[in-house]
Amino acid sequence: MAEITGLEESFNKIPRRIPRWVQGLLGGLLIVGVLTFLLGIHGEQPGRAWQIYLVNFLFWLGLAQAGVVFAAIYETSRARWGNEIRRIAEGMGCFLPIAFLLFFPLIFGRFWLFPWIYEPVPEKAAWLNVPFLFLRDSIGLLLLVALSLLFLYYSLRPQVGLALQRAIVESTPLYGWFARGWQGFDTEERRCSHALRVLSPALILAYAVIFSLIGFDLIMSLDPHWYSTIFGAYFFMSSLYLGLAGLTVLTIVLRRTLRLEKQITPTHFHDLGKLLFAFSMLIMYLLFTQYLVIWYGNITEETQYVILRTQELPWALLSWLALLAGLLGPFTVLLSRRVKQDPFALLPMGLVITTGLWVERYVMVVPSLWKGPAAPFGFLEILISAGFASAAMLSYLAFVRFFPILPWPQQSSETTTSH
Repeated sequence: MAEITGLEESFNKIPRRIPRWVQGLLGGLLIVGVLTFLLGIHGEQPGRAWQIYLVNFLFWLGLAQAGVVFAAIYETSRARWGNEIRRIAEGMGCFLPIAFLLFFPLIFGRFWLFPWIYEPVPEKAAWLNVPFLFLRDSIGLLLLVALSLLFLYYSLRPQVGLALQRAIVESTPLYGWFARGWQGFDTEERRCSHALRVLSPALILAYAVIFSLIGFDLIMSLDPHWYSTIFGAYFFMSSLYLGLAGLTVLTIVLRRTLRLEKQITPTHFHDLGKLLFAFSMLIMYLLFTQYLVIWYGNITEETQYVILRTQELPWALLSWLALLAGLLGPFTVLLSRRVKQDPFALLPMGLVITTGLWVERYVMVVPSLWKGPAAPFGFLEILISAGFASAAMLSYLAFVRFFPILPWPQQSSETTTSH
């Protein structure tokens, strides 16, 4: 009976409706963002619109993908400390199909984004050419999105199927698709658990390889004479750090709005805080490793990339802002155990990290392309960024609206301890 009650509770926590003003606000921002982008690419400075489009594509793609990768790492490591956190992370993957579609408009912006198109680099011509770049990246993203959606399917299927079997929820086309061919909970749980054990390491490996490729193709190639073998690792690890910060924000917000205080405890926040602290150290290490090699080698085409971003205005100010907000600040604040356990302190920390990493993506992309005296940041950049954020939030609200945030069966808060 307790198990049935727990299953009912997990579906009862699904909000019956999302406030209209929230949907209206996000929908309005999305429309404004799309219109601003269309006006921007047909205006006097189309490069600005394409640059900020690429910045946001990389940011929101990384945020969404990192959520599913976190769940895959959780599954692979057989962790038990935060099943509720894992389900919240899985919902971030709902934006991935949208992100995949948002990749293809970059084809039309290629002349404003890739300087090697009109200034070819002969020794890199076999790799840096438009057909090959978009072919390999689209195949890679398609594979990654497919693996992620399969992971979500097998993670949600047992809970949805059992709820339908016990008539806890009404049958809908979406639920019916998830429970198609249902063979009973015990059989389905074994089958789905096996599928997740196989999918998880494949997804993690694909993430590392494909996000390295994305980093090389969509960021490093913007400055085609600069190269770094460690940049791919930096990009996919910093995206995972970004995902953890976003997951922290979502966990705190959902805990308050869905009244999940009993299921999500200070221990969960402590564990999330420790992960953020560890990743801030790891990303700083990767950043310093990259800087040390460039400084020690003193090769002109490599040092120029760093000099532009650390010693020339306005980029130097933005670089220091990204470093302080994304890494040094969190590292210092998260030394405190109390901060890691307090959601009211951890929430602004998560927001600061995500903001810092957005600025970091901006600094990686825009200085390679923009030649003006001041950093291009105005209403055009703000509204296009707001459009991306609205699309991501609406996709997550769709997940919350149809799927239970609480996994089942649940662990009690007493058994969920950090080690």
